[in-house]
Amino acid sequence: MEIKFVLDFDGVLFNSAFEAFSVANHATKGRLGFRQDVNYEEFLAFRSVVTDAWQYNRLYAANSSVLPNTLHMITPDEGDWSFSRDFFEARRTIMEDPEWPKVMPAYDFFFLLKPILLQCPDRFAILSTRNVSSIHEALAFNGVDGIQIFGQEDIRKLGSKLNVAKSQNWLDPKKYMIVYVDDMNSHLEPFQGQVHLPLHANWGYDRETSSSLSQSQVHTIISSLLSIADGTRT
Repeated sequence: MEIKFVLDFDGVLFNSAFEAFSVANHATKGRLGFRQDVNYEEFLAFRSVVTDAWQYNRLYAANSSVLPNTLHMITPDEGDWSFSRDFFEARRTIMEDPEWPKVMPAYDFFFLLKPILLQCPDRFAILSTRNVSSIHEALAFNGVDGIQIFGQEDIRKLGSKLNVAKSQNWLDPKKYMIVYVDDMNSHLEPFQGQVHLPLHANWGYDRETSSSLSQSQVHTIISSLLSIADGTRT
């Protein structure tokens, strides 16, 4: 059985809230039908429940905006998907500046984990609703490469993060011991009982629960399990 650490990206490795805010503002700037007065505090309240880029449309669209606590009840329509396409086009434009990752600071957890990521990248995978290219570029900007990445393209193709995990055989207990770290409770819930250790990161965007763990606690768990696994392998 192989141990593998599957990590979310936004809210676990990097604080991307301001980057997403910048992208959404770029996608809607000066356009009729979109609010021009969304402030960062309002955006953060929305970000805490967002699981896909189309949902930002329900914050910015002047005639179809909703409260954050009702977002989970919304079924996306063509306007939402159109916004999503505009959002990723705006991100591509912003990414033309090689310095763009500077608006997306890494958490301390990333720096704690970075030596391990560099030493054994094959032990890790990233599973994120963010698009793959921006994850690659952000990691490379911060000196990390060679980690397997599954992003929004994979999730849309297969339907969910859990389905991506199934496609990689990560749910096979005879093949893998999986430690999955995510800051969004709604993303963790489907993994309960499916992987060995689903861990909630308390430093991200979602609400903290009684079982949430700090950056140092999660790092300790990963380091300890990796030491055990490597000792067993040798």
